[in-house]
Amino acid sequence: MIPALLLLAGLADADPCGMVPPVNVKTGPSVLMRDGVQRTYVMHDRGIQTIALRPGFKGSVDEFGMLIPFPSVPAIRKIDDNTFAHIEAAVDPPEMEVQILDPMILELASATRGMGGMRRDKSVAMSEAPLAYDSVVVHKEEAVGMYQVAVLEAGSPKALGLWMEDNGYQYPAGMDDVVADYVSQSWCFVAVKAKVGQGPGVAPGPGLREVTPDRPAGSNFDGFVQGMGFRFESAEPVIPMRLSVFNGADPRNVVYMLTGSPVKMQDMPENLVVRQVPGEELYGHLTEPIDQRFMGGDRKDVADQLAALEPQRDPALYNGVARDLFASDLLAARTGRLTLDFEEAEKELLNISESLNLRGPEIDSLYGQELKRDRAIAVDGALDDVKEMHLTVLDGVFPGQVLARQNLSFTPYTMPANKNEERISSIRPLGPSVTLYRY
Repeated sequence: MIPALLLLAGLADADPCGMVPPVNVKTGPSVLMRDGVQRTYVMHDRGIQTIALRPGFKGSVDEFGMLIPFPSVPAIRKIDDNTFAHIEAAVDPPEMEVQILDPMILELASATRGMGGMRRDKSVAMSEAPLAYDSVVVHKEEAVGMYQVAVLEAGSPKALGLWMEDNGYQYPAGMDDVVADYVSQSWCFVAVKAKVGQGPGVAPGPGLREVTPDRPAGSNFDGFVQGMGFRFESAEPVIPMRLSVFNGADPRNVVYMLTGSPVKMQDMPENLVVRQVPGEELYGHLTEPIDQRFMGGDRKDVADQLAALEPQRDPALYNGVARDLFASDLLAARTGRLTLDFEEAEKELLNISESLNLRGPEIDSLYGQELKRDRAIAVDGALDDVKEMHLTVLDGVFPGQVLARQNLSFTPYTMPANKNEERISSIRPLGPSVTLYRY
């Protein structure tokens, strides 16, 4: 599932998960480019799969769109902007660094503070018979925050392209052969379109309604757009990335696979597997206070002061978004539901605020508080299922020649223990650093 970019000129880099990244629909001198490492989360359990991504791009663009193939009709939802940072902190939680000083040398410690003590950076086919060549079935149309989304099944690439053009979506040129392969397998397609607002309109503060959601011609955007999650039925975990090879040079991708056993990608180098966390350990990362690392002394020296630090060790501060994501997906798998009640409620709230041009972290925070109780029920009801899963991290360049001929599939694989070590991540939240005094 990787979206197809609509380019101004030239070719853009590939997005994760087989989706085609945002594409410029105008003509002109600039090109909309994939920007930065692309991260994708995948969960597969009991025939239910989720794929979540948050594409980043930069360039001169008036509109962008995505076209994403799926083996069955997906339920669609927004994901939190902090999703991938919190997944990294679920893989390897941060530590609280506790510096212990003697009051007698406080003055010396203050004088040399800038010279050392640096923090360590750990840092199911849908149709029983093929559709007629010129037919398109619209399974659903809905708004999800800043996106307008249509889920389509088509009898041919031509029929799909004509429907998309007639309804304001952009069908990416040059991909007919690959789209035809998906059509022959009775896959569906998610077509996405969105207006990218001016700088203040992308994430305005509460009450800021006078922004214009359309961008003036020639203006630029640089950064990430709203992340999306897609939950659908699939007998085996799969990431359809074949469309991504049309977007230019092979990019670096990071894929987080939450599955019943540790895995690697079929027909891909084993060294792309960089970390594996068994379910019991992952559950501990999501529920237990983060570790403390003592410098200049040990725990017994400041035992009477440690209770006050406990709130800062709450794992939810660092990986709570990942915990809720895992638990919600596992609840969906356990119940056989593609969408949960609180997810539908969140979409309703998003669409109301979008109609008022209200977007941004403050609005998201308000919605989080509104849905906190229902989300907590989902977490409490399903988080134990994490213990039966494994989280595999795959990181590197996925060869374009492999992507061009097949979807990404997976096979059981356990990486060597001596290579399965904590890794540096630039996006993982840092733990707190505190100073206590020995008396």
